[in-house]
Amino acid sequence: MTNSVAPLQTPAPLVITLGNLKGGVGKTTSSFFLASYFASVHELRVLVIDADPLSQTGYSWYRRLTKGDIEVPFHLIAFPSRHVDDCITDNAAEYDVIIVDAGGESAEIFKAAIPESHELILLTSVSPSEVKRVPSTFKAAEEAAAGRDREIRVRVLMTKVPVTMKKGVNISTEYRTQRKYLEDAGYDVFESYLSSWKWYREAADGEVGDGAENPIEDLAEYRQVGDELVSPYRLAVEVPA
Repeated sequence: MTNSVAPLQTPAPLVITLGNLKGGVGKTTSSFFLASYFASVHELRVLVIDADPLSQTGYSWYRRLTKGDIEVPFHLIAFPSRHVDDCITDNAAEYDVIIVDAGGESAEIFKAAIPESHELILLTSVSPSEVKRVPSTFKAAEEAAAGRDREIRVRVLMTKVPVTMKKGVNISTEYRTQRKYLEDAGYDVFESYLSSWKWYREAADGEVGDGAENPIEDLAEYRQVGDELVSPYRLAVEVPA
C-alpha cells in the first residue's frame, strides 16, 4: 500500500500517554483507535501498553480480535506496573509509536509514564465532575516531569460530546460551556472531539463479525483527531514550480 499522506518527522519512538486520574473517560477506547490510526494511515509500527491495573480492557479487546482471526495493525501488551517507564524503554527500538493507556486508578503508574512521553492527552467528557479532574491530572504530570530536559506537549481531548449542529457549528450548551472552562483555564483543547461514543465502544468491544473489526476499518472521528495530533510533526512537502 502506498502512503499518500504527508510524511511525519517524529521522535524515535513517539511516546503518547493518555490520561485522566478518573476511569471511564475514554482512555482505552482512544488508545485503541489512535493506534489503528498511526498503523493504518501512516504505516508505522505501533505498540499499545495497557497499564491499567484494574480493568485491562484494552488487552481483552485485543485478545478478542486476534482470537477471531482479525489482523490487528498494532501490537498490545499488558504492563500494569509503576515500572511502565522501563517497559517503554525496553520496547523503544522495536516501534515507531508507543501509546500508553495509564488507566485512572493509579497516579503512580501515570506519573511513571510521563518522563518518557512526548505527548500527553488529557481526556474528559463534558461532565463537570470529569472536567474538574483535568487540573489535578495536569498537576500530577507536572510533578512527574519536573527536571526533565524536553517539553511535553499537553492537549485536552473531549469525549462523549453531545452534538447540536447549526450552520456547521456544534452549539451544544454542555459542550461549549465545558470547552470554554478548559480554554479559559489555559488548556490547549483539540479542535476535534468525539461524539459517537456508543458506536466506538461497540466497535471495539463487540464480538468479531458484529462490529469488532471497526477500529481497524473505520476510524471515524479519530481520523480528524489523529491528523490534528500529528500536525506538528508533518514534513513540509515541496510543490514543483
